[in-house]
Amino acid sequence: MIKNKINILIVIIFFTFSIIHSDLQSQYSYAVVISNAAYSETGWKLVADSLYKKHSIKGKSKIFKWSSNVTECKKELSDFRPDFIGYIARPVSECNSYFIATVSRLTRELDDDPYGDAIWGVITGYEADDALRAISESLIVKTVISASGNLSYEPPIQRFYQGIGMTCDSYTKTDYLFPGRGGKIYTEDKRPEGEIDRIKLIAKWINSDSINIEVKNQGIIKGQVDCIITGGHGNVNLWQCHYPDPGNEGYLRSSEGQLYGTPATGGSIKLNSPTPKILWCASNCLMGNPNNHDNIVYAAFHTGHVVQMFGFVNNASSGDEFMAWGIYDRVTKWSGKYTLAEGFFISNNNALFEIRHPTGTINGPIKSYMDSTVFYGDPAGNVKFNNMGDTAHAYKENLTIENDNDTSTFTYSITMTAHTLEFGSGYCYQFRPICRLPVRIDPNSVTIIKNEGHRVEITDNLLIWEILSKGEKLQKGSYKTLQWKAKIQNYAVNTKNEFKINNKSKLTVINNRSVFIYKYANENFLIIITDLHGREYLRKNIDKGKNNKMNITEKILLPTGVYFATLENKTEKISLRFTIIQ
Repeated sequence: MIKNKINILIVIIFFTFSIIHSDLQSQYSYAVVISNAAYSETGWKLVADSLYKKHSIKGKSKIFKWSSNVTECKKELSDFRPDFIGYIARPVSECNSYFIATVSRLTRELDDDPYGDAIWGVITGYEADDALRAISESLIVKTVISASGNLSYEPPIQRFYQGIGMTCDSYTKTDYLFPGRGGKIYTEDKRPEGEIDRIKLIAKWINSDSINIEVKNQGIIKGQVDCIITGGHGNVNLWQCHYPDPGNEGYLRSSEGQLYGTPATGGSIKLNSPTPKILWCASNCLMGNPNNHDNIVYAAFHTGHVVQMFGFVNNASSGDEFMAWGIYDRVTKWSGKYTLAEGFFISNNNALFEIRHPTGTINGPIKSYMDSTVFYGDPAGNVKFNNMGDTAHAYKENLTIENDNDTSTFTYSITMTAHTLEFGSGYCYQFRPICRLPVRIDPNSVTIIKNEGHRVEITDNLLIWEILSKGEKLQKGSYKTLQWKAKIQNYAVNTKNEFKINNKSKLTVINNRSVFIYKYANENFLIIITDLHGREYLRKNIDKGKNNKMNITEKILLPTGVYFATLENKTEKISLRFTIIQ
């Protein structure tokens, strides 16, 4: 997800359509991990096979099986070098706190460095159909309910497209983020519908296809609820929305795969969501715990229509900053840049960097939270937060890669765009630069050429850079640069700029701003260019013309990264995978 923009010209020349498997390597590698026992059950086998097929279309996928312990897959996973790992686990018997801690450690042990080697998630449900549904759905998060927290005006940062925030220690205070207001927050001392008990509101919103909330003379929030973020007190099968005491508000509960709202007054409300959503238990104790069938996790995926979830397996307390608010700020202060799974991966590695090189700004058992927090869902699923654009982000990253024979020069820079950055605990868990490299390199070949910051650690696929130390600041508008040389060992993508498909067809990548298509076929076809997360950069229907030959020019702008180009007609398809680096 590198933000450095590169202008490209893609020339596509073809004469006939045919099913062609390019000699390029896959766009990304995805490991599906499942027990032999689960794979022998029809429902869970379908989950694994579907996940495999889904990621084989856009990447290289493989199923790995284990018998008595998931660590049996370690050697095979290490050889496969996955970018993503989906750990499929049946409820309780396999998906439990021991399993989560085990796979969390395992994913850091696939090569010689101590850091995480793949973005991972646990795929489970009250029953197999829940897991199958969750991995099959897509979601662009636009409407967010911060159910126990406020929304802050932090211009130019805009965390969400639209949202409602209700602080956990108040019965009335409500923040509104209306769309098209540049992140400006409107606050009033009144809840929607004048309701004091948030559980009644949240239950109503979960059970609705969409909400339509208008504040006179201010704005309207409408659409389906896409993400619920919780705070306050949590337990394995309940969420107490008021904090620190329950007060006059109710609970969210779970039992036998069913979510309930239990208001302070009135009867229980069964929750059966008609639309997909994220449940983000940002700082609650225990709500990510999977050790009992009655727990929140399984009900969330069963009747809550959740596609992804984050939570703490154990209690949350001092030292949880990286895995609580570190994830929250990393994902939301760069709206649309990181998925929840990526935020989880980055923050986990950031926590390890802090342990290895302590700054003294964080108190508490940081390491314990690294292996007792969990992301549930497909880690490479098409589930993203609405992108509010570079100007709404905290800072801007640029990465360029220049190839010179077998060694490449990498130049990475950070430019503060939102505010002045000052060293402290917030810098450590929110802003310390961490970049997942678009290519794999040989870490033993790394030679630092320029470092305007301090300590840096570079693995085969990850960069973590300490740009500030005690007393230092990076002023708004200022930047720092890191430059190094390394050998690319990229088994996932081809970095050449010309790909020959057959004797008549080729695709060439050149620096420019256009896509030039040369058509030599009397038929209609469709061209699509996406990134590795499925985000479309071009979708163009080309109609057959009077002549067989046709020249078409389209504007396009691609960042550095990995892409997937597809050309198809009614019956046949050409597939290409390529990388843009410069």
